[in-house]
Amino acid sequence: MVVGTLRGMTPLDEFDMAASTVTGLVTALRADQWAHPTACADWDVRAVVNHLAHGNAKVAFWAGTGPPAPDGDHLGPSPAEAFTASVAAARAVLTAPGLFSRQVTTPLGEVPGVFLVHMRVNEYVVHGWDIADATGVSTDLVPELAEQALEQWRERFGAAPRQPGGPFGPEVAAAPDATAADRLAAFLGRRAVGGRGR
Repeated sequence: MVVGTLRGMTPLDEFDMAASTVTGLVTALRADQWAHPTACADWDVRAVVNHLAHGNAKVAFWAGTGPPAPDGDHLGPSPAEAFTASVAAARAVLTAPGLFSRQVTTPLGEVPGVFLVHMRVNEYVVHGWDIADATGVSTDLVPELAEQALEQWRERFGAAPRQPGGPFGPEVAAAPDATAADRLAAFLGRRAVGGRGR
């Protein structure tokens, strides 16, 4: 997969931009919105946020500095606060001296440590879209990061068919005036739920 960095930004700048965007969405959730359905089949908003928190917890393991992160609930009784803490913990791992230049083991194989940043950025952008769409707020999220993520996913998938039961469905058509994040979501097989039950 192509790994790029936006002009004038460091990888951590990109992480901070994506993380602050999704954290803003999470901390703005009303109590009733955690149960809203999302474009991720079988996942409500809480499950999407928990997935992101679980991914944040995995960063230390992938970096070789912590134990495996078990499946299960990573949000507890104060989900917004737990998610915010998980972002801070992931960032602390990513700022370790020398991490970006050494090799780490991820589900995608052996990669330079900086790749961990791009994994989190792409997850934040994609699942930030899920949260925004499910709760009826603007899905025009971090356009430059969304464009970069779309380029990276296109490089990874190409025109290969998506496997049934995989994390991403077949590409769906995006509207002519779709935002970068909307086009990214469409490429990954997302169909908007449009804030049902707002």
